[in-house]
Order: sequence, then structure tokens, then C-alpha cells
Amino acid sequence: MKYTANHGTFSSHTTNGMTDLMTSLVMVFILLFIAFITQTSSEAQTELQAHKADVQAALRDHLSRLGLSLDADPRDPLTLLIVVPENLLTFEFGRSRLSAQADRFLEEAMPFYAAAVCGSLRDTIDSLAIQGHTDDRGGDAYNLQLSQERSLAVMVKGLEIIQAQTPSAYQCFQEMTSASGRGRQELIYGPGHQVDREKSRRVIFKIRLRSTEQRHAGLHHLTMSLSRIFA
Repeated sequence: MKYTANHGTFSSHTTNGMTDLMTSLVMVFILLFIAFITQTSSEAQTELQAHKADVQAALRDHLSRLGLSLDADPRDPLTLLIVVPENLLTFEFGRSRLSAQADRFLEEAMPFYAAAVCGSLRDTIDSLAIQGHTDDRGGDAYNLQLSQERSLAVMVKGLEIIQAQTPSAYQCFQEMTSASGRGRQELIYGPGHQVDREKSRRVIFKIRLRSTEQRHAGLHHLTMSLSRIFA
């Protein structure tokens, strides 16, 4: 009986010891992971700035030639904006039909964007969104539908041009690109808080860079797997 009791105590101590060891290993791994994230946060910011510079360099000649600019999105540090004014990318009034001027712009711009996004910038860029905006005239539902139809018209026409001129980038560009309409939700105001209708009617190409989480997705998956094992 005495031996049995001692044996039971030994088994209990062994089990508790293994549990403590596993818990300690998990804690060590978590601490190492936190240290890694802390160490790489500043590196990630530096890398993000480098990626922005890469996009700017790749698009510089194109943007300069057309009088466009590449701007940071104040609401998303990972997003860069190319705002195309109505005089370059315009539609028939109240419709989603592209004008001749818009066709000429897209014939020059879309193959260039496709070659950059699906070429030298492929590992830097996560996605490209084509976003349509209207002015304040008309109801919310009408403008939302109109802007959606216009952004989709730009995407469809762009893909047609890319398929004809840069077919090797077609599949990649199609997978990375989406179209959405914002209607009158993000109007631009001028002096006296008056709506600037001309500037409000615009199409925005939103370039989203890959995030730190995406670049370290493999490490995150490993962490979750180990957490489940030791849970």
C-alpha cells in the first residue's frame, strides 16, 4: 500500500511536471514571438516606405506625363491613390458610357498599370480597386448605382485593352482588381463649404500594398498551430 501510494504520488508529480514544462515552452515561444514582432515593427515601417517609393518610381513618368499624382490615403497607411479627374476619364451625362477621351486615357494607362502591378511590383502590391464618385446632384441610391456602373465600365474596358495589348498580364490584373462605387458619399468641398462638383466627379485607382501581417502569414499560422497543440 505504501509503495502504491508513493507510486501514485510519483505519477502525479510527473504529470504536473510535464504540464509545467509544456506551459513554460508555450510562454517562451510567445515571448520570443512578441520580441520578434517588436523588433520587426520598425523594420516593417521602413519596408513600407521603401515599397511606396518603389511604386512612385515605377509610375513616375506615366503620372508626370498625364499630370496625375500618387497620394497617400489619410485613412489607410497601406493605400496609395491615383485620382483621375473628369477631364481625363469622363462619361456621358447621367450615364456610364465612356467618352472618347476616357477611351484614349484607358488605352494609354491600363497596359502601363498592368505591366507595373503584375511585373516589378507584383510582390509589393496586394490589390487595385477602381472607385467611382459622383457629385451631389440626384438621390443617394441613384448616385450609388451610377458610380458602381461607371467604375465597372472602367474595369471592363481596361481589361479589354489589357487583353489586347498586354495579354500576359491579363489574368493577374483581373484577379487583383475590383470595382466599386461610392456615389456622393465622399464629396469634395471648396471655399465656403460649397461642393466642388467638378472635382467630386472622379475615378480613383486605389493601390493597396501588402501588409506586415501578409508578409509574415507563415509565422502567424505556425503560432496558431502550436497554440492549439499545447492548449
